[in-house]
Amino acid sequence: MTEPAASGGLVDPEIALQRQVETLKQRFPDADDGELSALVHETHQRLKDEASVDSHLVALTEKQVTDELRSGGGTVQIRSDSTA
Repeated sequence: MTEPAASGGLVDPEIALQRQVETLKQRFPDADDGELSALVHETHQRLKDEASVDSHLVALTEKQVTDELRSGGGTVQIRSDSTA
């Protein structure tokens, strides 16, 4: 089954954005859930409105939101392999 080109190959971009919110929440545990979700969705919509091709919008959204959170002083949680 082939997805329309306009969907970027995603059946439901909302699922990808929700996963992105969950991933970013793990990396920025001090971020408010509602504000993080709004930031992801607003950033994605802005990029979509400006894009001529939308195949990488989800990845670009994650990068821009990460950069914004870091520039705002957000603390990044680094995964640790230790179980201590």
